[in-house]
Amino acid sequence: MGLTCSRLLLPVLLLITAGGCVSTGTFDRKVAEVATLTQETARLRQEGADRVRSEGDRVAELAELASRVTALTVLNRKCEADRKVVEGLLRAKEDTLSTTVIDLRQKNAELAGSNLSLKQDMDALLKSRSGDVRKTGSIYEELLGLMKDEVARGEATVSELQGTLTVTLFEPLLFDPGAADLKPTAGATLRKLAGYLNGVKGKGIRVEGDTETVLSASWSLQKYPSGWELAAARAVTVARALQQEGVSPLLLSAVSHGEYRPLSDNISELGRARNRRIQLVIIPKE
Repeated sequence: MGLTCSRLLLPVLLLITAGGCVSTGTFDRKVAEVATLTQETARLRQEGADRVRSEGDRVAELAELASRVTALTVLNRKCEADRKVVEGLLRAKEDTLSTTVIDLRQKNAELAGSNLSLKQDMDALLKSRSGDVRKTGSIYEELLGLMKDEVARGEATVSELQGTLTVTLFEPLLFDPGAADLKPTAGATLRKLAGYLNGVKGKGIRVEGDTETVLSASWSLQKYPSGWELAAARAVTVARALQQEGVSPLLLSAVSHGEYRPLSDNISELGRARNRRIQLVIIPKE
């Protein structure tokens, strides 16, 4: 635009100068004005170009911002959807935890009740066992006094272990070697035992038979081929004798251990003699 203006002004100036109507000072001033206008025109053109470029940059920036806004909008919607999902999960978890807490509190209350009940049962059991121990100690003393003669002769023993009372009757007191029939002298001992056991409440009597490992020459091997049979026959014989003396059969049981539960060794005669025995085990009644 500046170049065009200069081209238009120059012929005018030339005409004016050629016509002699304009002085030299005026001409120079006009030329300066033309130069100034030219520069101003160039400046304006540059500003216009810069303005066009700035406008383009702003358009690009606006487009980028619009893209970012769109992306942020999409991200915000996704975050909102995720937030709702998380809130739903948290509510479900809270409901579950609330239910669990209620259940745990109920179970805790039940356990507290059970603990109280168990404590009461334990106290009652300890009290009962304390009474049983005192009662067992009393029975032990009475049985020991009752059997003092047989104990003194070495024919019997009375023992107590963890609340279980045992009266051991060795073979010479009850039977001949290899036999399961009671000796005549055994009746008095079993009679006084039966009389005492009838008065013991809440107890049962387990009659246990034991033998030795060496078969006696006097045994009838056809009748008692092993210690099992002989010990069983002796236990049943004693149980039956106690029943005949008035002990309820509901309190009695008979057991055979054969030679497999020795008190002593089976090498010496004294050891074998201790293994041939009947034991009356006084146990709590089932």
